[in-house]
Parts: sequence; C-alpha cells; structure tokens
Amino acid sequence: MRRLFTLLAALVVTLTLRGQEDPTTLLGAGDRLPHFEVAMTDGSHIRSSELEGKVVWITLWASWCPSCRKEFKWLSRSEAFEALTAHPDVLFLPIAREENSATVAAWLHKKGYSYRSGVDPTREIYSLFATEEIPRNLLVAPDGTIVSHTSTYSPKALEELVATANEMLNSK
Repeated sequence: MRRLFTLLAALVVTLTLRGQEDPTTLLGAGDRLPHFEVAMTDGSHIRSSELEGKVVWITLWASWCPSCRKEFKWLSRSEAFEALTAHPDVLFLPIAREENSATVAAWLHKKGYSYRSGVDPTREIYSLFATEEIPRNLLVAPDGTIVSHTSTYSPKALEELVATANEMLNSK
C-alpha cells in the first residue's frame, strides 16, 4: 500500500510540475523503462535491463546546454542529492545527447565532476523518451516503472525528485 501511495504521489508531483501534458515527452510516469544500452565515458556499458532493483535517476543532457550546466552545478552542490546517490540502491545515470565520449569526459573533468556519463551521439536513447528539450530527468522505481519525468532546469523539480527517490528507498 505504501508503494502504491509513493507512486501516486510521484505521479501527482510530475503532473503538477509539468502543468499540462507536454507533447515533446514520449514516456512518463507509469510507463516502463524501455530497453537500451548506453556506452559510458569510462568505457563500460549499461543495459536498462540491468537496472531493476535500484532506484535510477536518469538525466538526459548535453555539455553545450546552458540549462544542463546549471543543473549539474545544482546537483554537485546539493547535499541531499549527494547523500541520495551515495546509497547503494541508487544509480545516477546521466546520458549526454549528441556528443561523444571524449567530449563529455573532458567537460566533466574540466568542471570537476566525478560523475561518469553515458553518451548518446545519435540521439537514439534520447528519442525513446522525448522529441526535444533538455535537461530531462527521469526517476525509475526498482521494478522498472518510470515514476517521474521532468523537463527543463528547475531546482524545485530536482528537490521533489530527491524527496520522491528517498520515499522509494524508505518503502523498500
């Protein structure tokens, strides 16, 4: 029952933050995470099928995007986000759209971010979730259900995602 409440609360938050339905969003709260495989900047690969059992925070972004840069700065300074992503049952999975691994790795290093990132040079993965606009954040429950999907940089939306992720962890 608590899990159902958490999912319903996240859906309400998502719809409130989005206001009305966004025609650029292809998958949202309640949808299953689609199958994809992403190459990471450290040379490894992650398959979406390997993510079940974890709370997954996916950020679709690009190093050239001003709003994405603001979002990464917020994430790096948020103690609540840092504590969340330190939890062993949480995976932060940023995926850079239309960029290669060398460019993304160099940008992350230059900015002092310790995150590794996936790369989606052909926009194949991004196209599973949306048609335009970054940054986008998706919060995925341990069962592979998308709990929240937000677009554009919003500190309030990021704080809500952290709270929802913590609720999911506490109800596990």
